[in-house]
Amino acid sequence: MCVVIVAPPELPPAYDAVVGWNTVRFKSTATDVAAKNYLAGTQYVRIFGFRNGAWFLTPGPSYDNPKLEPGLGYWVAFTEP
Repeated sequence: MCVVIVAPPELPPAYDAVVGWNTVRFKSTATDVAAKNYLAGTQYVRIFGFRNGAWFLTPGPSYDNPKLEPGLGYWVAFTEP
């Protein structure tokens, strides 16, 4: 039997977002990334994540460098599309 390994599809370079709450999947699988870097060029006010059966708040961009964690999804409140 011959097994063919197919490369996974590339991830999209950007998200489409609307004003208000959006679900955002954190694409990194290696390390935490600062929210202000990952969401650079966007205007957001709140980020909620879900871990171990509970919601947690990731502070907004005015706080000192909150991190997004690999493998988690987030609810992000954007103020601009």
